[in-house]
Amino acid sequence: MTAQHPDRDSGRADTGRPDGPPPRPRRGRRNVTALTAVVALTAIVATACAGITSSGDAAPKPPAATTSAPATAAMSASVPDRIVIPSIGVDARLDTVGLQADGQMEAPAFDKPMDASWYRQGPTPGEAGAAAIVGHLDTPTTPEAVFYKVPDLKKGAEIDVQRQDDSTAVFTVDDVETFQKSSFPTQKVYGDTGGKPELRVITCGGALTPERHWDSNVVVFAHLTGRA
Repeated sequence: MTAQHPDRDSGRADTGRPDGPPPRPRRGRRNVTALTAVVALTAIVATACAGITSSGDAAPKPPAATTSAPATAAMSASVPDRIVIPSIGVDARLDTVGLQADGQMEAPAFDKPMDASWYRQGPTPGEAGAAAIVGHLDTPTTPEAVFYKVPDLKKGAEIDVQRQDDSTAVFTVDDVETFQKSSFPTQKVYGDTGGKPELRVITCGGALTPERHWDSNVVVFAHLTGRA
């Protein structure tokens, strides 16, 4: 069923907060557990794509079995500057987002709908832990933004993250799942990976609420399978 288009002039973002103020990341080393570094994303990743236009609902997808692609050892830290997902035509520059003073995650810029953003208070892609990259599904002025086709990603698809040290972290998609924002599974998405380098690509999806907000987040789970 096709969702009605919300007001294209509406740029209001969700302002959900986790229960209580999130702990600030404390790093002696970069490869801290992802849960400590990005727990504040639980309710506030909704800012990536709230109150914006759509051509239809992104239907939830059933869990898939873990891919058999072999994992690769973790890489050293290096800030990412580009994400490429060949199967869905993504080739985008990476900005960064962090936490505001009130514990809210900074929203990706609405004036750069075709850019994505790395969550800089978590691991860099390729490091041990779950690195997070967020982006818009759509915006008030862009019906198909950078991650519009992310809900269509399939198990086994490749995601390349280019880094400032001239290396590329190559990830393989394990699963794509849709979670209601009201019951976002923090531990599953951002929990300890046991030292494995993993990636989460996150946008909005599900159905539009009466206030014209997406009610869910689409999360891509991927693990490091190569480097270039």
